[in-house]
Amino acid sequence: MSTNRTSARGWRKVAAAMLASGLALTAVACGSDTGEAGNSDNSITIKHQKGETTIEGTPTRIVAIGNQWIDATLSLGVTPVGYVDNIAVVGGGKSAPWEPAALQDGESLKPTAELVEQIAALNPDLILASGFAVDQAKYDQLSKLAPTISDIGSAQVDPWGDQVSTLGRVLNKEAEADKVIADVNGQIDAVAKKYPGLQGKTFLTCFLAGATQLMVLADPKDGSSEMFIKLGMSVPPKLAEESSKGGRLALSPERFGDLTSDLLVATGQEEPYKKLPAYATLPSVEKGSIIFLDIVDISGLNQPTPLSLPYLLKKLEPALANAAK
Repeated sequence: MSTNRTSARGWRKVAAAMLASGLALTAVACGSDTGEAGNSDNSITIKHQKGETTIEGTPTRIVAIGNQWIDATLSLGVTPVGYVDNIAVVGGGKSAPWEPAALQDGESLKPTAELVEQIAALNPDLILASGFAVDQAKYDQLSKLAPTISDIGSAQVDPWGDQVSTLGRVLNKEAEADKVIADVNGQIDAVAKKYPGLQGKTFLTCFLAGATQLMVLADPKDGSSEMFIKLGMSVPPKLAEESSKGGRLALSPERFGDLTSDLLVATGQEEPYKKLPAYATLPSVEKGSIIFLDIVDISGLNQPTPLSLPYLLKKLEPALANAAK
């Protein structure tokens, strides 16, 4: 069986490009189309970016490619028999801290040229494959092994709530799925209630991609924006207008002083940012509401899941409390 030549090094390059360009950062909102085309007796058909997939019966041997699908599965109390942990690939083997120990009961698959063969050996009855990791050629190969679902919506990153809801129907766990979604949204609502001063405050996330480029997420419809919007916050109007076409803004580091948000989430260590113009005078620096996240944590924010959001909400809370003042 032929496979695409995808190496672990290639996956790291893809992930880095996604972080820098915002290709993995698009709208996440729990009310969009979940992609269900039909459900008759013990059969369900799911529409997704690469077509339609019909699943007969209730799957028990699931392979999940990408952390969003991994976490959606785990949140419903099901451990994948095999999985590709894209965050561990980006993090140099470091798994996300929000992953439960149960994940280790599945087989960690290597994102190599033999990925399809690895999956075939597990005899799956359902494959969940994030679109950034599986192109059409590889999808066609996987769908010959078992029913395969790609990204559900048209966004480059699926809405986490829609993934959970759809998987709940596929696994006959609709009530559990509704509870997972309600619990996560309830935790976000609780923080909003605890810090009412967040209403009307502004936020941004940024990534210093190099000495000549500052990537700034200023799209309120972006995936990593959804939680902040739910907290009552917004993107500064000037930068939101600049990013009206979506994705990240590629700015000169000399424009760092334009990041005048009440909350600033930055990727990486503080030292490189401190060397940028106007760092000390930024509102977020003066208020103590700037926070620096490593590549693992920022991946969980950029590709939100029902497991990553509660973890990151707690990590962000001190900065949120200061931003609310």
